[in-house]
Amino acid sequence: MTETPFIENKGIISWFARHTVAANLLMLVCLLGGILFMTRIQQEVMPDFALDKISITTIYAEASPAGN
Repeated sequence: MTETPFIENKGIISWFARHTVAANLLMLVCLLGGILFMTRIQQEVMPDFALDKISITTIYAEASPAGN
């Protein structure tokens, strides 16, 4: 059995670099959880929403509708 090179302990990334099985298991749990919740999420074809409307009326002195 070969010895792994010394990796300085500087946080969670270092820990996962030394424990590759744990990193792969965490990835598998995240993927399975995502797939599980993806199948349970509710989707709507046409969601209900309200359009806000603003009406602005202005008067221009000495202007004609024809634009002359």
